[in-house]
Amino acid sequence: MSDRLDELRRQRDLLRENLAFIEREIAAESRSQGGTLPPPLRIPDPALERTAEAILAEYQRPPAAISQQTKVGCIAYFAGAMLLMAALLVGAYFYYRSARGH
Repeated sequence: MSDRLDELRRQRDLLRENLAFIEREIAAESRSQGGTLPPPLRIPDPALERTAEAILAEYQRPPAAISQQTKVGCIAYFAGAMLLMAALLVGAYFYYRSARGH
């Protein structure tokens, strides 16, 4: 497991603890002032949360597919650049030809 993932999980747990503390303080203050208790904030169960690995696995593709897509993309960009260059050359040729009066 990566250090970043461990740190993110630790931060999440700290935030949950802080939120639970704030909820307890609000409840205690509401009781002391004779007010009604606010509805409790629902804290999600950590066991039900999806792990980062499960999320990544959902979108992960085999390296061969990525390699093939990259190859096709490079060829398409190269062909597009060649077509653009050819169009610019043809345009320049006709522009200078008409400028000379031919």
